[in-house]
Amino acid sequence: MSPQPAVLVVGPSKDHAADLQSVAETRPIAYHDPASHWGGPDATGPTAAADGIGGEPPAGLLALTAEALPQAADLAEALGVRGPSTASAAASADRSIARLLLTEAGLPVPRGTRVDSHQDAAAAALWTGYPVFLRPLANLGHHGAIRADKAEDLRAAWTFAHTAALTAETTPGAVLLEQAPAGDQVTLQTVTSGRRTWVVAAVRSAFTNHPLFQTSSHLVTAEDVDPDLAQLAARAIQALGVENGVGHVHIVTTVLGPLITDAAAHLQGDSIPELVRLATGVDLLLAAIQIATGQDPAITPTHSASAAVALIRAASTGTVTGQSVDPEQLDAPWLARLAWEAPLGTPVEALPASLLARCVVTGPDPDTCLSNLAQGRRGVKVTIQPDHP
Repeated sequence: MSPQPAVLVVGPSKDHAADLQSVAETRPIAYHDPASHWGGPDATGPTAAADGIGGEPPAGLLALTAEALPQAADLAEALGVRGPSTASAAASADRSIARLLLTEAGLPVPRGTRVDSHQDAAAAALWTGYPVFLRPLANLGHHGAIRADKAEDLRAAWTFAHTAALTAETTPGAVLLEQAPAGDQVTLQTVTSGRRTWVVAAVRSAFTNHPLFQTSSHLVTAEDVDPDLAQLAARAIQALGVENGVGHVHIVTTVLGPLITDAAAHLQGDSIPELVRLATGVDLLLAAIQIATGQDPAITPTHSASAAVALIRAASTGTVTGQSVDPEQLDAPWLARLAWEAPLGTPVEALPASLLARCVVTGPDPDTCLSNLAQGRRGVKVTIQPDHP
């Protein structure tokens, strides 16, 4: 029997290492990214992509980040295998394209526009009204996101978002300015196969370092998703041109109704696929691989629980000199995983706060899970030696 063809994963995958290692135990995986080695060979071009997995074309292809989607779409076309569409890749990587498609589909989005200078931002903020939210036009996740509550805050906010945007491969330096809606926030995880979209889980997140939007925790429960929000998320994914694949839609429920603030055709980071698997049994990465190889995705929940991750960040600038964890916590049945993200000797920053560790916990219900999360966070200690001039 010939070996099972590998699935080609395009783009950085370190944030999905736990998920990839799990899937790689049963499915060969190759990587189109020299920096990623999580269980399979590396392929650095269309020809190498075939040669690196035994001289055969991959069984399918997927990208794990917005930045990698355009390259993945091009590579899928070059190799003649299933992968993300060019349209959905472009919309996921560029927020201006996504906003246009969502608006054309009649879906609610915050009022906003592209700005290329502080002067543009000041004029746009008069139109949208304060508070405003600024972030790179290229989809870099939460990187570079900041809020300005009044005109006096705008110049610093613009500089922060613009500086982050300069690192983007697409639309470098360009910033999206939009209204900052007040309301509850939820991110719906979607699976699309044959242009049919299912919402399989809801993620509720907490943020720190206002006015920056750095995530401090995520919670996933097995509770039923509001059907109206699920329908809205499915329409958003379809508006982006997603025919097959895993995605997510961020929604803010305001007093005037829900607003879609983000939609993209790729897995989220921050251990969210791991949380969905722990809470529901649905493996989003496995579903993405099944779709990429022409199979029906397994999206039926196998259990009902809650899972959360604490993203422990630096409170000061300096060098990591110590790491410890409460020994009793290591044996706790609710601790699913503890990972040190900044090894000893790593320089870290307070703002934006560097990620020091992540603590993944479970619980039978949301309240218990959040209690375990608080205990897990308290048990993790990181020593930072301050920098001296």
